[in-house]
Amino acid sequence: MPKISVVIITYNEERNIARCIESVQDVADEIVVIDSFSTDRTEEICRQFAVKFFRHPFEGHIEQKNWAISQASYPHILSLDADEALSSVLKESILEVKNNWRYDGYYFNRLTNYCGKWIRHGSWYPSRKLRLWDSMLGSWRGVNPHDRYELSRGANVRFLEGDLLHYSYYSIEEHVAQTNRFSDIVAQAYFRSGRNVNLVRLLVHPPWRFFRDYIIKMGMFDGFYGLNIAIISAHETYLKYVKLREIYRKHEAEPLDAVCFFNSTQTWGGGEKWHFDISSRLSVSGYKTLVITGRNSILNNLLRRSSQPVLEMNVTNLSFLNIPKMFRLARILRNGKVRSIIINLSADLKLAGPAARIAGVPQIIYRRGSAIPVRNTLLNRYLYRKVITHVIANSEETRRTILLNNPRLLPGEHIKVIYNGLDLAEYDRAPAGVVYQRNDNEVILGNAGRLSYEKGQVFLLETAQILKEKNLPFRILIAGSGRLEKRLRRFARKIGVDDRVEFLGFIKNIRAFNRSIDIFVLTSLWEGFGYVMVEAMAEKIPVVAYDIGSSREIISEDETGFLVPVKDVNEMAQKVEMLINDPSLRKKMGEAGRKRVEEVFGIDRSIQAVKSLLTTPAEENAF
Repeated sequence: MPKISVVIITYNEERNIARCIESVQDVADEIVVIDSFSTDRTEEICRQFAVKFFRHPFEGHIEQKNWAISQASYPHILSLDADEALSSVLKESILEVKNNWRYDGYYFNRLTNYCGKWIRHGSWYPSRKLRLWDSMLGSWRGVNPHDRYELSRGANVRFLEGDLLHYSYYSIEEHVAQTNRFSDIVAQAYFRSGRNVNLVRLLVHPPWRFFRDYIIKMGMFDGFYGLNIAIISAHETYLKYVKLREIYRKHEAEPLDAVCFFNSTQTWGGGEKWHFDISSRLSVSGYKTLVITGRNSILNNLLRRSSQPVLEMNVTNLSFLNIPKMFRLARILRNGKVRSIIINLSADLKLAGPAARIAGVPQIIYRRGSAIPVRNTLLNRYLYRKVITHVIANSEETRRTILLNNPRLLPGEHIKVIYNGLDLAEYDRAPAGVVYQRNDNEVILGNAGRLSYEKGQVFLLETAQILKEKNLPFRILIAGSGRLEKRLRRFARKIGVDDRVEFLGFIKNIRAFNRSIDIFVLTSLWEGFGYVMVEAMAEKIPVVAYDIGSSREIISEDETGFLVPVKDVNEMAQKVEMLINDPSLRKKMGEAGRKRVEEVFGIDRSIQAVKSLLTTPAEENAF
């Protein structure tokens, strides 16, 4: 039976909060209230119940609700607004689900009480809301203040009987005032997302909203209040577009001052970690930041739990042919007053680079994270010579490969090497648990990364085969997900090492992973920068890796670990065997590794290097 955390956000809800809390007490294993510094009796009333009460600055409905989830003890969440309550039928439905949880999420109808009358028609009923779900599978999204919870693709949901009772407005005056506030928020959200405004939207959308709600959805059957709701809703539609137009008018005189990070990758790796860390640090130190990510990506889900502005845009290798998308992105960058954009993937570069140039962004930076030579194509020559102003390389090896096929692709002085710095203080604060309980005297080997060809996990399995033949007491933990997982599992069974290998999937707490292992083994065939090696060294774990260029920059040979020829599984097995049999050597190399991370790979070095690049005078940005 799963435990359920009920999460409620509040601000000046003294007349509603007691009813809300009382309605969920029978289904909640904990009640978490996130308050935006109420000035009425909200906190006093909450303290009368057994709730966890937190204060947190309100930065938007979506941002507040995502942050609230992070304060819950259990992943199964029932999310309510303070002016909502469970009906008795819905409460029974949730208790039944709690005893037999079979789906990823559950939704139900919300029934609204408006000025003392229950509204059963129009766009307000049936208003289906997804409010009970496994929080590991999604996040809050939408356009503020009209938030919605979205589960990841493929998640299964079920409808529950019973209504969520919504006590909305106690008077028409309240409704009108809230409409004015909400239209402000929506207009700002539309502006950030690049939504345009024109005469058609101003003239057509408001009357259509009234006709849809009052006639098509039969709001007329709610009498006077149904008419009132339809009129005010149409008025709100008009207001948000009028205000959006005014925002555009005032926007022209504002200076360029924002830094945009563009990373559409769905999975998680060193590049995504870098974008998250650097954007977060810059935001905290006073920079105005905007992060554009892929929809439902891991980076997106993590950013949703922070206070940074985040927008979504899915990108494929052919997205640069989608001209409307390119111009929409250019409008987003122009509206965001972006002075510098840092772009991640080559597919991102082909779309976001030209869009940034169209928008007049002075500094267009491509962060190159793969030590693979850039192809000398016509498109790449255009992007590197006419669009990009600087390249960030995550290692000297990556820097070398950029110009390998064309030394004149761009001036060498415009390539800046900035390592993926590790925040040691934050790393050391991470929960110090483990992800695996070892048996007897077994030595644990670890590998972390995408399950893809270039990460070379197939050679790790072949190494395991050699170690097993020598009857060594070991087990391998593989952290990460990817398209090759099924193939790797089959291969492990085929060569008889599936009893020695654990596929753990994506691990959020990498420190807990590193605390579970004794030796880190990296079999990547190429790496821009092996961030996972730095994290292992921070935990005083010795590293054995293939001798690719970037690994030489991280590992001090025979001091913090070993480098072996690429794809040489026999040599890899020999070095691992040496460490398995020599605990004192593991300790010595681990201590040296921690010292090297402190001296070379601290996050402050990376932040200062990025700040220095971002403050490059505008005249130096052009080639």
